[in-house]
Amino acid sequence: MYLQLPSRVMNNPIIKVEHVSKAVGSRQLLSDVSFDIAPQSLVSLIGPNGAGKSTLVKIILGLDTNYTGTITIENKERIQYIAQQSDNDPYQLPLSVHEYLSVGSTRLYSRQAAQPDFTEELKHVGVSAEVLHQSYHSLSGGERQRVAIARALLTNPTIMVLDEPLAAIDYGSRQGLYELIRHLQKDHAMTVLLVSHDIESILPISDKVLCLNQTLHTNCHPSELAPNITSPQQLMHHHC
Repeated sequence: MYLQLPSRVMNNPIIKVEHVSKAVGSRQLLSDVSFDIAPQSLVSLIGPNGAGKSTLVKIILGLDTNYTGTITIENKERIQYIAQQSDNDPYQLPLSVHEYLSVGSTRLYSRQAAQPDFTEELKHVGVSAEVLHQSYHSLSGGERQRVAIARALLTNPTIMVLDEPLAAIDYGSRQGLYELIRHLQKDHAMTVLLVSHDIESILPISDKVLCLNQTLHTNCHPSELAPNITSPQQLMHHHC
């Protein structure tokens, strides 16, 4: 296993995964997984529980180095990770929205510097500036996720990884958030890797769908998928 960081070449994949495998004891988590992610594309990673999605994401982020195979990420890329939202985090800090954004800002304020406003950043993701001094955890699931995206954008990432971004969000808010993710991906010319169980919603916005269940079916494009496929389990049996 090694992480290779070559100089950027136009039209090269921004992320290249080659023959990645990982086992824990006798349990095989990933087996010979290979795929490319093109620059400025939106790629969705789907699969049933226990398919190895979280393991693969940790490997791509460099948080798990105990695997075989190769991960190649283009040089000078800036990666932001947005974790799954949870209402049951016992360690959550009592931060206001302004404080939450300040923690992720490249413009951290000091006693001598003016505090950043963040009004435009919130407007950019469809959130009213009126929430700035509210508790971050008092917001709805959809609002928290939008604020989390705003914080990620403060570092001008070139790659964004979202792990089940709508898991704690009511159904009525999901479509708007998926449309926001797609809009921001195009607006900021970012590469997005989206981990999701929500097949019906991710297909229309995805450039490629990676179907993972220890091993991988690749080159899945929404236009090639059967219209009656609505679950990761069904997609595992569909040959793209």
